[in-house]
Amino acid sequence: MTTPECQLRITEIFLSLQGETNTTGLPTVFVRLTGCPLRCGYCDTAYAFSGGELMTSDAILDTVRGKGVRHVTVTGGEPLAQPNVHALLTTLCDEDFIVSL
Repeated sequence: MTTPECQLRITEIFLSLQGETNTTGLPTVFVRLTGCPLRCGYCDTAYAFSGGELMTSDAILDTVRGKGVRHVTVTGGEPLAQPNVHALLTTLCDEDFIVSL
């Protein structure tokens, strides 16, 4: 488990079907982090540029576990813009989730 001090700014966490990659069609928990410094012209999630809610990694993990599926996609915004995302990714992998970024 991660420490309660490890926090990330989250726009939303939801269950849906994966629409991309080799896991297309599989039930997946999407963890959408807030913030992005890139401003790509093709971005379809500008609503995740700001706002969001600070959540501890433990609270994020509890929410992900509660969805009852093994596939998790950590997305954004740009998830790697938040330094604490590495600890979350490590913990998800350590708990045998199938993780994509």
